[in-house]
Amino acid sequence: MSTSRSTSGYRTRVVRSVEELSPQTTDLALAAGASEFYYGHEFLRAYEREPIQPVRDVYYVETYDADGTLLALTPGYVQGDPLRALGLADGELALLSHVWHCSDTQLASVVQTPAVAEAVVGALREVAAAAGLRRFGFINVPTDSPAARALAGAGLTGIDLDTRYWMDLAGMGDWDGYLATLKLKDRGEYRRQLRRADDAGVKIVERAPTRHEDPESLRIFEELMARVGSAGYYSAERIAAFLQYTQKGARIIEVTLGGDLIAKAVVFIETRKIHAWAGGYNRDPALSFSPYYVLMAAIIQLGFRVGVPILEGGRRNPAFKMRFGMVPQPLQAFMATNG
Repeated sequence: MSTSRSTSGYRTRVVRSVEELSPQTTDLALAAGASEFYYGHEFLRAYEREPIQPVRDVYYVETYDADGTLLALTPGYVQGDPLRALGLADGELALLSHVWHCSDTQLASVVQTPAVAEAVVGALREVAAAAGLRRFGFINVPTDSPAARALAGAGLTGIDLDTRYWMDLAGMGDWDGYLATLKLKDRGEYRRQLRRADDAGVKIVERAPTRHEDPESLRIFEELMARVGSAGYYSAERIAAFLQYTQKGARIIEVTLGGDLIAKAVVFIETRKIHAWAGGYNRDPALSFSPYYVLMAAIIQLGFRVGVPILEGGRRNPAFKMRFGMVPQPLQAFMATNG
């Protein structure tokens, strides 16, 4: 553990394990308007114990004001760039917040100002230097968000990185309300796909993860990422191991036909959002329908059932997601260099 104080008077504390975090961090994400799941102890512990992408070291930066009140929590991971988005050299590692499998990085602070961001950045700079890392920063930060503005104000340079997609469930009310927002042609296509799936005898199961998920049933995630040019982004074995630590916040949706798995997703549920975190589907042309339509419908309907106002649809497949009601959210990386 290390502590330091910034020129603005904020104090930072760096620890190496979720078990060392202050009890104040338990409810920080909700107060800060950040994802309760990605910044909650369950996800952090799971990724610390069973990272889905290789992680060399983990650091957590807590930021406090002069009165000792916790303001911010910043998880930092010494990791590579599996999406080749940051221009790292082959084999180069950087200190990054959050992990690549979090598509919504925030400053996670109840006070999102450049001064707080400077304290966080200063702590990350020290950690990176001690670890012998040249680059450090934040990935998947929503463009023009309070976090993005604070990080830019602290001197980090933002670069366009990716896009994620989200949907306003609260504004639609229910499944019929959602369909009513679509163009007539698209609404008809969605209904046609679901009708064909129903006629074929598709079954949908929604459940909590078990302690022993079968990696072979998760291989469908690997296959999807390979099709979109990101082979190796997911590992079925690593996801299976990770899920044993996410019993509370994660749900699994499985779509089967004749006993065979044709689509699957892992979603995270928190107070205000359902996250479509990972998924895959069978593209067999012999099928009379698209399993992807069925899978997305099941995720959206689950969001309505649990009563959250927002669906986070993740990244990739923009044509489908925008056609069927999702809104693009550009993401940036805010990076800095030591030395």
